[in-house]
Order: sequence, then C-alpha cells, then structure tokens
Amino acid sequence: MKFEKFFYNDYDDLSANTYVVSDADNSAIIIDPSQDNDSVINYLKKNSLKPIAILLTHGHFDHIRGVNRLVNEYDIEIYIHENDVSLLTNPKLNCSYFEDTQCVVEKEPKTIKDGEVLNLLKEEQIKVIHTPFHTEGSVCYYFINNKVLISGDTLFYMSIGRDDLPTGDHRKVNASLEKLKTLPKETKVYPGHGQNSSMEFELKFNHFLTN
Repeated sequence: MKFEKFFYNDYDDLSANTYVVSDADNSAIIIDPSQDNDSVINYLKKNSLKPIAILLTHGHFDHIRGVNRLVNEYDIEIYIHENDVSLLTNPKLNCSYFEDTQCVVEKEPKTIKDGEVLNLLKEEQIKVIHTPFHTEGSVCYYFINNKVLISGDTLFYMSIGRDDLPTGDHRKVNASLEKLKTLPKETKVYPGHGQNSSMEFELKFNHFLTN
C-alpha cells in the first residue's frame, strides 16, 4: 500500500493536503482533492493507477475543490458522511461563499456512517470514524492493516480543527477525540493540513489529547 501526499501552498493561505492511496493492483482512492488542477491526474497517469473512489473527510471547500475535475475525468464515486452531504452544494455551509467563490460538487455522493468499513482496496479495510465537531459530518479514515489515520481537520500536529464554522459543535470535541485515543500508538497520522504525525506523539504532546 502506498500513501502519496500532495501539499499545496495556496494563495489564499488555506494549504490543504490531498492523499492518493494505491494498492498492489494499481487501484487508487483520492482523499480530499483540494485543488482543481492537473497534479493528481498527472500522478495517476504517470504511475498507471486506476482511480476507483474519492473519499472526503468533510465538506469544506478547501478539501473538495478538485472533486468535479476528477469525476469528469474518471466518473468515480464520491464518499462522504451523511451529515455533510449538504455542504457539497451549499457555498455558505462549505465556506467558499466567504472567499467570494461558489464551490459546488456536481455529482451526488454515496453516504457513509460511523463504524462502517470500506473494502475498496486490495488487502485493506478502511474504517470510518465519525468526529463531528469541525463539521457535523467530519470523519477520519483508519486504514486498519497499515495503521494509518487520515484525520482531515479533526487532528493536526499538536493541534485540532476549529469548531466555530458552520455546523461545527464545541460540545462534541471531547467525544470525538476519545475515539482516536483508542487507536494503536504506532498509528501514523496524515492530517488535512500541515505535517504528518503519529498517535504516540500526539498522545504525549498534543494538549487537546492529554487534558
């Protein structure tokens, strides 16, 4: 299993990470395609990868701007938690409105729920962990066999996501983080913004998890 990270230094200072995860059969999933450009498509073609799905950790515009381009190129399914579906077509809820843009995902997504296990890649299971404080439908994706957590805007290096944007809820922070505390310490953490980490490091040094 290969995890490829795409980091974009945006003009609007909303540098979001995109991940392409591929297996031994050259099937690939794209997580949070944050930019509408050729970088991911070029990577897929260069490595002869067949994209089979887009997974979204939540519906904010800086994580979904590249969805339409990928769907138009490959006609693949989109997966998002059922509580964040409305963000995909509502610029005010996905916050693109506040940046004077209108980000709208054109294709209807497939919905996922807390605890659901996705069998999209060879020899890997992806568990959905619902963490509803950044948005009502925020999730993390835990790759069980590889012990990798794609944490979106739930968990960052020594920090967590904010809870004061549309559909966010401060009251759900602790319960959401408690779910992540049960993961193996050796779990690698790939966040939606910033540098990678591990659960062992975050459990020691991230005060949101140590309190």
